[in-house]
Amino acid sequence: MPTEMIKDGDFSTMNITPKQVLTLAAKYIGYKEKASDKDLYSFEDNAGRGNFTMFQAELDKAKFWNTPKNGYEWCTSFVAWCFWRIAGSEAKDILCLTGPYGASCVSWAKYYAAQARLFTKPQVGDQYFQRDSRDGLPCHTGIVESVNGNTFVTIEGNYGNAVQRVTRYLGSTVYGFGRPKYTAESEDEEMERWKTIEDVPEGFYRDTVRQLMQDGIIKGKGNGVVDLTEDMIRVMEIMRRYFENMMEGK
Repeated sequence: MPTEMIKDGDFSTMNITPKQVLTLAAKYIGYKEKASDKDLYSFEDNAGRGNFTMFQAELDKAKFWNTPKNGYEWCTSFVAWCFWRIAGSEAKDILCLTGPYGASCVSWAKYYAAQARLFTKPQVGDQYFQRDSRDGLPCHTGIVESVNGNTFVTIEGNYGNAVQRVTRYLGSTVYGFGRPKYTAESEDEEMERWKTIEDVPEGFYRDTVRQLMQDGIIKGKGNGVVDLTEDMIRVMEIMRRYFENMMEGK
């Protein structure tokens, strides 16, 4: 188990895949938050409920968030750290963090939604957001490690005051899944298919599908079944605009 700070560059790469992020996250399963700002790089020493961790300490040093976060709840910082250690300054864009870079689950989910990257069904590498039963807003987060039907497994920071692997289920406790902008996909990752128009994320993608259906480019399979991937929608929209411009003589 790692017991000291990872040296700069150990995980730096031109590309970032779900596998890289999850491999790094899994190395820290069992790490316990600290009672105070000491022994941050030990998995066990100074364990307590003070919300002090190595993850926040490194992000604070890099001025990743708008204000220092060590000593505050740290589920978001663990996710951000896993991407930052691999992608450096590019992590904010990959994670759809458009500002003001506060470590809030509510804000982060909104950033994903604004870029049409908040989904109702998980893929490996997604950022999971838990729904607060009191107000319905996102209150906790982690990284999706595997998916099997309605069951998915996450790696989460600040779960029981530690980094842990957690088995979860689709249902009312799930707020949604943010999809980071990975620069390279894992070789074994299968692209998500949206079976019906209701499965297509709201915003650009759903509006585009409706327009393509209205123009007769997509006919569907009946009963609202469209069976499309993100790439398929993008290609069809490009072609629609191309032929539209040709007809207008542009």
